[in-house]
Amino acid sequence: MTNEPDDLIGRIAEIELNESAGICVEQMDDEITLVIASIVGVHFQVTVEQALELSRALAVSAEKARQSLLSRKCHSASPPDDIVRPC
Repeated sequence: MTNEPDDLIGRIAEIELNESAGICVEQMDDEITLVIASIVGVHFQVTVEQALELSRALAVSAEKARQSLLSRKCHSASPPDDIVRPC
């Protein structure tokens, strides 16, 4: 799966979690559908408010995880070449 929009009507994103699982986001009019695909697929619809709350929660957790990663790399002996130490 990729995170590029698909040619399918309403397909917003497909996000690969690992080799056998992924999440698909579809939107038509005021309906938003999240599909969690693995060995067993789960489909559920969320409201606009729930989608915004989920988006905010993911953005906050991603930023905190990024800061934690940068903090650990800042304190390590030698950071990877692609990481610039802001410390």
